[in-house]
Amino acid sequence: MTDGEARAGVLSKRALVIASHAVERAALAEGTDENMVVLALFQRLPYFEREREVYARIARRAAVTVVGMVDSGRPDLPHGVTPVLLRAEENLAREWSVAVLTPTFGGSVVAQDLDDVDPSATSVEAARRFQGRWGFRRDEAYAEVVRLRDALGDRLPPTARIKIDEVLKSVTTPAAAPVENRAEAALRHLAGRLERRAPSKPEEPALATDPDTGLATMAGISGWLGASTDTVPLGLILITVDDLDEVGRRHGNRVKMHTEQNIADLIREDLRPLDRAVRLGNAEFLLVQPALESADLTERSLRLERRLGALHTTYPFVDLHPRTTTMLTRKRPLPVNSLRAQLKQVPTAVLWPPSHGMLPTPNGNGSPWFH
Repeated sequence: MTDGEARAGVLSKRALVIASHAVERAALAEGTDENMVVLALFQRLPYFEREREVYARIARRAAVTVVGMVDSGRPDLPHGVTPVLLRAEENLAREWSVAVLTPTFGGSVVAQDLDDVDPSATSVEAARRFQGRWGFRRDEAYAEVVRLRDALGDRLPPTARIKIDEVLKSVTTPAAAPVENRAEAALRHLAGRLERRAPSKPEEPALATDPDTGLATMAGISGWLGASTDTVPLGLILITVDDLDEVGRRHGNRVKMHTEQNIADLIREDLRPLDRAVRLGNAEFLLVQPALESADLTERSLRLERRLGALHTTYPFVDLHPRTTTMLTRKRPLPVNSLRAQLKQVPTAVLWPPSHGMLPTPNGNGSPWFH
């Protein structure tokens, strides 16, 4: 990774966290009493909560501190932090930005959520990708403060806008470009090293799994899903094998165990490292695949249904009748009940021949009509 690539382009969430923390710590640096404005867009409240104490400290030093996010009501923010509520459908709601400006210093991070993921990552949040840039250039920070001030418009309280304008007007001397370039070069090098460095601890705890198949459980994927936000689109495939209970009753637990393992092996096939396969119940399974295209989701669902239906050619040669349905969603918790409602529209199949009783007879007298 070159210095330029570390500063701009398609950036990982880890790169943006490193850059944002650097800009925020610069806002807290000692040795200056300059007026300072800090504007930040956090997308959703759970992301801000991780930095709550940092922004409480920033608000005590800055002339104005503004934080924007999507939320259902006025969030409980630290004293001195001005909240601005964003609409979920507007572009600002997809933005991750931090801009710090004083008369002599500027730092900024500006990134747009791509709704895309790194398929080799180990958790949904760590996999997120953004298009953006960051740096410690006062002119760039100045431009970002102007842009955000104008984009937020009359959602900014008049007092906050006045203070922002005062700081903007105080920027009168030329930027110290040679100093900025050298400091930024060192920081780009450090950020690139930190991003490539493996975390000292696992990004997620070990998943709780179903003992019969080794598939994850719903409780087991909570850490993998991460914060309860709607920022990452998820492709869901619900799979029901209608006659799996009947397999155990008719053929015994040994055959049922082999059949369950065959089902689990097929469901795991072609999964990216980021994807998760979940056992919801005895005959119900769920695939969760972040940032999957609709066409890919449908194709995988149909392929799974065909291959599960063909398991009668594999030991223990049991005929199965799977049904599937799909959904693209941003909802958390996962809308499993909505998927089940969709699946009710798919006709069920009956294991044949039946395990008890006899066929109806043409004359209704109960005697078999075949020999």
